[in-house]
Amino acid sequence: MTGLDKIIEKILAESQKNCDEILKQASAEVKGIITEARLKAKKESDKILAEAQKTATRKQAVSKSAAESITRNRYLEIRNAILNDIISAAYLEIEKFSDEEYFSMLKKLCIKNVQTGECVMHLSGYDIGRLPDDFEMSINSEIYEKGAVHICTVPADIENGFILNYGDIEINCTLKAVFDENMDSLKDMLSTALF
Repeated sequence: MTGLDKIIEKILAESQKNCDEILKQASAEVKGIITEARLKAKKESDKILAEAQKTATRKQAVSKSAAESITRNRYLEIRNAILNDIISAAYLEIEKFSDEEYFSMLKKLCIKNVQTGECVMHLSGYDIGRLPDDFEMSINSEIYEKGAVHICTVPADIENGFILNYGDIEINCTLKAVFDENMDSLKDMLSTALF
């Protein structure tokens, strides 16, 4: 081996040593970069997962609230429909009253609604046709301190019940008007009893 070969061999050995050292350093740097990248990726994925869980929890709460609201509204609709059906059935049941029961109810309704002074009671044609002979007298015997009720023999355009006329003032005591006027209290009483 000549001197030149030895020099070349030495340069090659040193170059190889430098290359090995550079590769070793590069490998350590790559491992550090990879470790740092993994930590950063884990941190980012944890953050994304936490945000996704918050979003899912929020959406679940909103969905639950919406479902509860829909359920509550549907319950109220059904409950209201049941109450309306019961009240409608009660209204229709009055049509099945005997003449005695019906006019007894009208008498009580009249006594409750009569004002001071004389008035005219207007009835439907059907009710005038089945009116008890002593109906006017039996009402007046109970309200004589307040005034008097005179029954009009001309049929009014009403289905049932009556209208009391005090000149310019009318008191609508048709059963529909009485039911409509008392609808909220009727529903409250039924709700208390049923639900």
